[in-house]
Amino acid sequence: MRSISKSLWPLLVAALLVGACAPAATPTPTAPPATPTATVPPPTATASATAVPASATAPGTAAPSTASATAPSSDTPTPAAINPLTGLVVDDPAVLDRRPLAIKVAHFPRHVRAAQVGLSLADNVWEHYAEGGTVRFTAIFLSQAPERIGNVRSARLIDVHLGYAYSAMIVASGSSTGTLNRLRDAGLYERVIAEATGYRGCPVLCREPSDTATTDNLYTDAPALWDLTTQLGLNGPQDLSGFTFDAAAPAGGEAAGTVHIDFQLNNTITEWRYDAAANRYARWIDSVDTSAEAQNLAPHVDTLTGAQLTAANVVVIYAPYIPSNIWEEEGGTRHYSYDVVLTGSGPARLFRDGQMYTLTWERAETTSGLPRLVDAAGQPVAFKPGNIWFEVLDPDSPMTFDAGVFQARSKVPDASALPTATP
Repeated sequence: MRSISKSLWPLLVAALLVGACAPAATPTPTAPPATPTATVPPPTATASATAVPASATAPGTAAPSTASATAPSSDTPTPAAINPLTGLVVDDPAVLDRRPLAIKVAHFPRHVRAAQVGLSLADNVWEHYAEGGTVRFTAIFLSQAPERIGNVRSARLIDVHLGYAYSAMIVASGSSTGTLNRLRDAGLYERVIAEATGYRGCPVLCREPSDTATTDNLYTDAPALWDLTTQLGLNGPQDLSGFTFDAAAPAGGEAAGTVHIDFQLNNTITEWRYDAAANRYARWIDSVDTSAEAQNLAPHVDTLTGAQLTAANVVVIYAPYIPSNIWEEEGGTRHYSYDVVLTGSGPARLFRDGQMYTLTWERAETTSGLPRLVDAAGQPVAFKPGNIWFEVLDPDSPMTFDAGVFQARSKVPDASALPTATP
């Protein structure tokens, strides 16, 4: 082997240095997996929430739903993760990266109320007249994950609008053929988790204590529902913009200590009573046979917690009830159902901090978007941070407000004279 001339050593060293600084070859990118790899938080994890101080964010402005994907520097505070449905900070931002659940819960006849579970952990609840004197709830879950929710009943036409508004999975025992067809025509059928769509058995939908399809023994499990939603490729964060929150009460309210709503004459009563110490409204319901002279009300208790249901906000929304030609059956009796039109605008009352605000609700888009509350100038009015209960009445429902007591009686159009119904 020849020796290298001393005069060539500098050239050789320079060549080696240039080679060491040259960029490495770019690897070929790997295709992403065909199915989502994100997983739902562990089933037992339940996010706790605390109210956002008024100074934490601009009034009525929610912070981003998740923290920045890039790790902040040590001197940069991590932004709070705010639940867009309650305005509360969540300890685990991952709970906001899932699709909301809209779970149908029975409230009639009275005996089913002893089997109601989990309503206290819902972010929002919508109470509406169904048909034939019955009332139903659609409970919206996002930040909390109770492992037992019920008693689950069948969906109604209002759930088309709520399914769109919350981009939610719709969880029900089933539905009439007409309602299922409406959900299918609306493009929501793949998001309906119900016995009628083939989902039977625990933990997604559990019949207790037997397989008998009664009105008060079907329950579901929120973590199991989100696991199933992930398996279906439907999970993930949704656009839930629309609500605004502020811990400071708006100006212009009138003192309101009681909200009394009679959905069925002296038979299905909702009453909210303001608790100044807790700064929340506590819920009361009819407990025994009542009469116009003596309405016996009792605390409405969540059997999951044993505590009375309360709300930071109670909203009365006046929206048209349109009779449909769809039969719904209750207790062996058939009644035509109603389509509750939650698009457009209408009167509303917001109750928070012991005050009533006379407002307008607006929801322009049929297929997306939460309703917003605005004042006479068209400016958004903020909810109090916390859960929200919506009470939905037809515009023809009479109401009075006197000495701090709001009273309304549900009145809907007569659906009995409709032509032959769709089965």
